[in-house]
Amino acid sequence: MNFRPGLYIVSTPIGNLNDITIRALENLKNSDIILCEDTRISAKLLAKHNITGSLSIYNDKSDETTRKYIIKNIEAGKVVSLISDAGTPLISDPGYKLVREVKEKGYFIDIAPGVSAPIAALTLSGLPSDRFIFAGFLPKTDIGREKVFLEFAEVDATLIFFDRSTRIVDSLQAALKILGNREANVSRELTKLFQESRTVDIESLIKYYSQNLPKGEIVLLISGKKSLESSEEKLITEIKNLLILGTHTKDITQQLFQKYHKHYKKSKIYKICNSLKGTKHRI
Repeated sequence: MNFRPGLYIVSTPIGNLNDITIRALENLKNSDIILCEDTRISAKLLAKHNITGSLSIYNDKSDETTRKYIIKNIEAGKVVSLISDAGTPLISDPGYKLVREVKEKGYFIDIAPGVSAPIAALTLSGLPSDRFIFAGFLPKTDIGREKVFLEFAEVDATLIFFDRSTRIVDSLQAALKILGNREANVSRELTKLFQESRTVDIESLIKYYSQNLPKGEIVLLISGKKSLESSEEKLITEIKNLLILGTHTKDITQQLFQKYHKHYKKSKIYKICNSLKGTKHRI
């Protein structure tokens, strides 16, 4: 394969080192310079696939001087690849400023696409995947997290965030406070030996991770507003139908709690039943 001088954005595995495309490997083999966040991490990937490349640091601390040096190499006819420690570069990883400057100067840019943790987590979660928003890392403070959740509270789409294992319980508590007990998913160690994808309601996640502190970086997914509203509309319809059939309130509560426990407490379902009992003659 002939590679034009320029910048190549190359996706790397998020865990399992075999999760890399043939094109990405060819790209790295033919690179004069491979830009990475941490040479120790990237060296393991290159060694796994028998690639001997020149690694150079490009991370959040890289400045204008570093970008000028990279562009000079492209001007000199070099093939430069940009990788991150894991996944697709620029997705909550450094690279945006470099890509922008290379594009502005009119040099060639290409991508060897591949794994991305937000997409991997979404496809495993079972949450609606037709519309979603990736909002990067959640803030470190309670106030910051609550502000983010308020920003997306009315959004009709699955919300996706990165978070640290040491903060996940605090993040879930903030989500419960602002968004209510929505269906959510915690994914961690994706594609690794101890991969986990847990989808339940937020309260259940808080209870579980308060007792089982997770390790590693986490992808947190929370269902959007419409899916929650739709489930309540469906719940109300089912309650009305069971009331028409003469089913006792306690039996309705027990039956539907088993079905909707991810979204609603038993007391909430019982309360809706009682509020609808007086309207059943008009149904």
